[in-house]
Amino acid sequence: MSTIPAPSETQEPSSPSSELSPFEPMEATVPLSPAVGALVSAANQNSKAGDLDSATASMERAIRIEPRNANLFYKLALLRLKQDKPRLAEDLAKKSALLAASDNTLKKHCWLLIAHARELQQDFAGAKEARAKADGF
Repeated sequence: MSTIPAPSETQEPSSPSSELSPFEPMEATVPLSPAVGALVSAANQNSKAGDLDSATASMERAIRIEPRNANLFYKLALLRLKQDKPRLAEDLAKKSALLAASDNTLKKHCWLLIAHARELQQDFAGAKEARAKADGF
């Protein structure tokens, strides 16, 4: 008779709701117009270089070109989180979720971003609600 517990008995499943930032930003998969694609590429390069103001400006220009593109609002929300502007990030993620129509993957990521932004604002009850909404997608 073995005294070694089965692996399922020794490992607790990790709960994403117990971590402060349980989401990984998703990558946009929607094809973009050449102009918007260039702006998003510039924003990504600027963000990686630490120039968040230029990255934000590029994303805002892209949104002016494609104002109904939910992925652009999501990317701008991520930049606002990096700029320590969680309230703005939350508002942009809500707009992205509204524009996402039938893209449930994007909606889920938007609500996870909202949950994280709310945690940063010390709104833990609101974060829990946002996570529950994300789990519905």
